[in-house]
Amino acid sequence: MYNVEKEYLKYVENVGGRIISSENPIVDIKKTRNALGITQEEIGKFVKLRRETISRIENGIINPTFEFVKKFSKTIAAAKVIRDLQALEEVSILSGKSAGSLPPNLLRICFNTSPQDLKLISDVSIRSYHRSRAKIIKRIKSEV
Repeated sequence: MYNVEKEYLKYVENVGGRIISSENPIVDIKKTRNALGITQEEIGKFVKLRRETISRIENGIINPTFEFVKKFSKTIAAAKVIRDLQALEEVSILSGKSAGSLPPNLLRICFNTSPQDLKLISDVSIRSYHRSRAKIIKRIKSEV
């Protein structure tokens, strides 16, 4: 069974740890953001920075702060969990089982985010899910 909190924390640690321990954290930040198809403007909304500041971080003009890495990691983790939940729902439907989804309020509490940010993260996650659908479903099926 998929444990939202456990997976969220695993993703936060994975993303944050990879960035902090990286020889070139700027490359990891940009690569991670691009892998999910999140724009600089979108990540800026999540971490409460202007798009221009995100661009300066990704271009090495300014160094990312610990606070930025923390918010960035939590945002990416939330997006990945929502993407996983989308895949779980689809796998359940494809296998003829009932698809139970988590109420948005539960996700808001787990991710400690506003309804507006949760909506934006969900939209980005679903867009990303559709781009990587086959790979994600294969991974989810192997875990179920």
